[in-house]
Order: sequence, then structure tokens, then C-alpha cells
Amino acid sequence: MADNDLDFKVEVFQRGNSLVDVKVHKETQEIWISEKQIAALFELTTQAVSHHISNIYADGELDKLSTTKSLLVVQNEGKRSVSRTIIHYSIDVVNFIGFRISAKRAVEFRQWASEIVKSYVRDGYVINEKALRDSPQKVNELAAKLRALRSEEIHVYDKVKECFKESASDYDKDSQEVRSFYAKMQDKFHFAITGMVSAKLILDRANYEDDNMGMNTFKGTSPTLSEAKVGKNYLRENELYRMHLLSEQFLLHAESTALQGKKMTMSSLNQHIDKLLVFNEYALLSHYPDGSTRDRAIAHAVTQHEMFKRRSAIEKAGYIYDQDMDASGDFDFLFEK
Repeated sequence: MADNDLDFKVEVFQRGNSLVDVKVHKETQEIWISEKQIAALFELTTQAVSHHISNIYADGELDKLSTTKSLLVVQNEGKRSVSRTIIHYSIDVVNFIGFRISAKRAVEFRQWASEIVKSYVRDGYVINEKALRDSPQKVNELAAKLRALRSEEIHVYDKVKECFKESASDYDKDSQEVRSFYAKMQDKFHFAITGMVSAKLILDRANYEDDNMGMNTFKGTSPTLSEAKVGKNYLRENELYRMHLLSEQFLLHAESTALQGKKMTMSSLNQHIDKLLVFNEYALLSHYPDGSTRDRAIAHAVTQHEMFKRRSAIEKAGYIYDQDMDASGDFDFLFEK
């Protein structure tokens, strides 16, 4: 890896003036720092840094192969430039040294790190504002993650309820209209993006033969039955991103209306969803599916998930899954108690 693969001017941490610039790989975003830079960071000699690094590896605290990298660095020596290969270390090494030594800079580093951890635990996030200001790409990535979070049912429903309480003249938390509002909004968005409502997405895409049963969104290493019953989980990456954008636009309208003190009704919010879809040049859902469609979708999800679990168990046991062999009972011995 050469210098032209790397970006510069990324601070490990700052107390007063900028401390040290480290190397960040453009594609992987991995941080790499030399012994000389670590020494400058903690106000140590390079010999002391080398000693601590040797002890870290000797004690088995870090894996040497994964935390070191030889980088080609161009250095100016008088009137000529010389290229040398210099060992660089990952940010993990910096962290471990910072917690091993008693130098003043190390104390500052630990105080800084402690604040970062406390902010992460207390608030659920840590923001590096300088890095975000310097990188439009990082800002866009963060915005996409926030949109994804805000579009989740619990967040949208909570924000909608909050806005309803403030501004909806006909809000009744126990009414069927309020309880079904989010599901109807989801169906409108799903139909606009895929031409299918939530139930139809499940019927069309839930397939035990596909990777992860056709789902692209689930929390663990394998989709659960409850996740299999949610149409949004079958949206593809581009579709899900468009869903996030629509949800964000709707929430911004609801929040803005509430802040202005304008009265909303359930009907007016439904109308705004339609206007939002028309503005974005999406097709409108003309009628909602009846309960039988939803029942069929749930039954299909249950069946496919059971078959998916069976197929996964067969493959985990080291066999190649074959539908005909399974139907003939060739794998039944795996499930005998």
C-alpha cells in the first residue's frame, strides 16, 4: 500500500492545538499510525513506544498480524525525496498504549476516551463534528443511517402520536383509525415503491430456498418468524432507502405542522401522504387489501420459515439440501429425538 491510497489530517484526539495527523485508508477507512506519530501523540520517545508495543504483543492483548501494516512513505531529505517502507499500527494499538502509560498526554487521552464512552452509553451516539464538516460523504452516510432509524415503526409511530397529541383535533389513542394509521401508511409506501402492499410482498418474496428466506433486513444471524411476517423486511436495498426517504419527508411535514400550531386531522394527514407520493411521482394505492390477504401472507410466512429452518438445519449438519430428497424423508433422521 502506498501513500496515494491514503488520506491525511485525521486527529486521534485533541487537547488544545492539533496533535498529530494519521493515515486513513480511502476505501476501508482504517486508521494507521507510525511509532514516531504515537510518540508525538503521547509525548514519549520512540524507544518507549516500541517497548510498550512489544509488551502488548507479548501479553497477547492484540494480534500482531491484524494490527500492523507496512506502508510506503515518501520523505524529503534535503533536495531529494526518499521512499521508505515503515511499519504502521492500527488505532487499537494507540488505545492500548494510552491505557498502559502514566504520561500526562496519556491521562488526557484516557479522560477523552472516557467522555466518548459515557456519551455513547448515555446518548446512544458520538459525533465528530469536525470530521463530518470536512467530509460530505460521511455526512450523507450518517443522514442515511438516521433516516433508517427514524423510519422504523416504533420511531415513526411515536413521533406521529406526539404530533397528533399536539395538533390533531380528532386524535383518540384508542380509536381503530389511529391504530391502523401506520400500517396504512406503510402499505401506501410499499405500493408506491414496489407495486405491492406489505402482505403481497410477503406472498411474493418469502421463499425458504432463498438466502435468508428472501429477507434483506433482520437483526440476528438468521431471520426470526416475527421478522418473516413483516413486509418491509423483504424490501431490497434501493427500495428500503426510498422508503426511508418517504418516511422522513412525512415526519418533517408532521413536525413542521405541529410546530406551527396548525390543527391536523387524521384525514388531513392521510391526504398529505397521497400528496407526498404524487409529488415524488409515485403511484397511489387505490384500495387496501382485505383481511384474507393478510391472513394468507402470515400463513405463507409461517410455512416458509418452518421450511427455511429445516433446510438450514440440514445444511448445518453438512448435507446439501435437496427438495425431493427432503420430501421423500431422507433427512428425517436429523430431526428424530
